[in-house]
Amino acid sequence: MSDTVVVIYSGGMDSFTLLHRARAKGMRVHALSFDYGQRHVRELDVARAVCTDLDIPHKVVDIRAMSEVMAGSALTSGEDIPEGHYEEESMKATVVPNRNMILLSLATGYAVTVNATAVWYGAHGGDHAIYPDCRPEFVDKMNAVCRIANYEPVGIDAPFMHMSKGDILAEGLGMGLDYTHSWTCYNGREKACGLCGSCVERLEAFSDNGLADPLAYEVAR
Repeated sequence: MSDTVVVIYSGGMDSFTLLHRARAKGMRVHALSFDYGQRHVRELDVARAVCTDLDIPHKVVDIRAMSEVMAGSALTSGEDIPEGHYEEESMKATVVPNRNMILLSLATGYAVTVNATAVWYGAHGGDHAIYPDCRPEFVDKMNAVCRIANYEPVGIDAPFMHMSKGDILAEGLGMGLDYTHSWTCYNGREKACGLCGSCVERLEAFSDNGLADPLAYEVAR
């Protein structure tokens, strides 16, 4: 019998690739998405469409009521999304306080419910500079805690932890994935902005692989 895994699926290109990696390994996948009041909620529509097409069990959990204890991020407020690369100090404005600890805790509870042995999420090497909850030491500690938090041990894994965005894209391209079925931009407008950190990193990944991003951008590329 194949292992069951819960994949935290935002609808972005990293979790899109991760979802397909789990399927390619023959795992039974349960996709879990969260609405935490992010302005780029469009990513959830993309996630729903992909899971429907693949016939993957998918839950979208509304945790917007927690916004009062997860405040202070440009992703959930009316302040402007900073532009530039993730390594720039200004990108710290996109940190949602304690987001991944909260999401992983909820996902662990869901994993117990569906008899999954692990929770996967798409943290990767490019996140380390800005996001404390995407670093190896955080994953190690969460994995240790979640293995003893219930009668059934649930592992926490970030398979892309030591990979770049370009590496992740290369893996997905090797699986024949179509990245028009993902949404990365922090601005939830009709077109991706091409200027926020998430867009900049995505565009760099495609450039590193010698390709043009199939998404439409507000800024000509």
